[in-house]
Amino acid sequence: MENNEYLSVGALTKYLKYKFDQDPYLTRVFIKGELSNVKKHTSGHIFFALKDGNAVIRAIMFSRSADGLKFDPENGQSVLIQGRISIYESSGQYQIYVDEMEIDGIGLLFEQLEKDKKELAEKGYFDAVHKKTLPRYPERITIISSETSAAYRDMLTTLRRRYPLVKVSLINTLMQGRGSRQAVIESLENADGLGGDIVILARGGGSIEDLWTFNEKSVAVKVFEMRTPVITGVGHETDTTLVDFLADARAATPTAAAELAVPDRQDIEGSLEKSVTFMMRSIKNRIGTQKNRLEGLSNYYKLKNPGLLYDQQTEKLATLRTNLDTKTGLILRDKRYRQTGMSERVGYRNPGPGIARYKEILYETGMKIDGKMADKIAGKERRLGGTIELLNSLSPTNTLLRGYSFTTKDGDIVRDARALAPGDEIDTRLAKGKVRSKVTEVKKDDRE
Repeated sequence: MENNEYLSVGALTKYLKYKFDQDPYLTRVFIKGELSNVKKHTSGHIFFALKDGNAVIRAIMFSRSADGLKFDPENGQSVLIQGRISIYESSGQYQIYVDEMEIDGIGLLFEQLEKDKKELAEKGYFDAVHKKTLPRYPERITIISSETSAAYRDMLTTLRRRYPLVKVSLINTLMQGRGSRQAVIESLENADGLGGDIVILARGGGSIEDLWTFNEKSVAVKVFEMRTPVITGVGHETDTTLVDFLADARAATPTAAAELAVPDRQDIEGSLEKSVTFMMRSIKNRIGTQKNRLEGLSNYYKLKNPGLLYDQQTEKLATLRTNLDTKTGLILRDKRYRQTGMSERVGYRNPGPGIARYKEILYETGMKIDGKMADKIAGKERRLGGTIELLNSLSPTNTLLRGYSFTTKDGDIVRDARALAPGDEIDTRLAKGKVRSKVTEVKKDDRE
């Protein structure tokens, strides 16, 4: 064949792209799948893959369409997509150019999961202060899992290999599907009542639907409320569920949870061997040190002549007694001086003489006051007598007794004859009694 009959890769790709773009069934497609490998570019474009159990297709959503999304795309979300199928010429791969995307099915659960995470985080459920400390050497461990699962067998093998002293109890529990949520909650309640040291909540890997029981808010809150420390080992290493955030410890797998729960026998034996070696070395060093000290003491000259110790202590006691007597004498003498000084100050400030002196002054002052009061009363009595005599002399009664009288008209004293007229009735008051009379004549005073 001639060279001009061969197509270039670019030409073939362009031709296929043209076919794709012209196919009416590919210009508008509706696809459901799970988001994977989501990457958000700074330009606003979103690159990802859409997959199911059988295939994977690359996808891109340009910023003009991504700006209208009502959710934040993340790996694992199940979505419904509308777009067109075409070929990206540079790589020759076909992909879907997404115009619209919305959450579907399990994706809605993911949206609710994010809300639950935010709510529990704001309430402080994730705070480290709530995490209970795992016992270093547990005696009893309760496993919540499926009795027939490989995860339970792996955990049991790991526990027996690492720490055969621990007693293991299993609460066989439905771990997925209808009724699993309530079954796990009831198993947690039962495990908390057994009084064990640790509870392991674990199951093997599976799809997101299989593990969804452990994303339920009620299950996670029950884990948080447990009095017994809880270790979770749900799914594979890449799987993280809501219960992992509220557990006291989280392991990547069920086997890892068993390893986290107990120490390794070999590590303990190695640690014991090191401790024994260290103790033996310490004991030998201590014995050597004490032996050298004993030999040194045995050669001490005072121990060879014990009388020296007695004489030295006797002399020391005598010195201490002398010092005690001297200090006691000094203290007593100082106290006596202080007492004498205080007695003198108290005698100087004795209020007795002053009180006696003021009593004399008070007595003399009282005598003077009594004399002045008597003189003043006598003077007042004399003035009162003179006043009484003066009043008696001016009294109308005394005047009447000397023969005088006074006349009234209609109750008013008559002082001028001109105030009367013939026919007027008048009253004349005498020393004893009064006289009513009628005026027959009025004579005026010639001195007018």
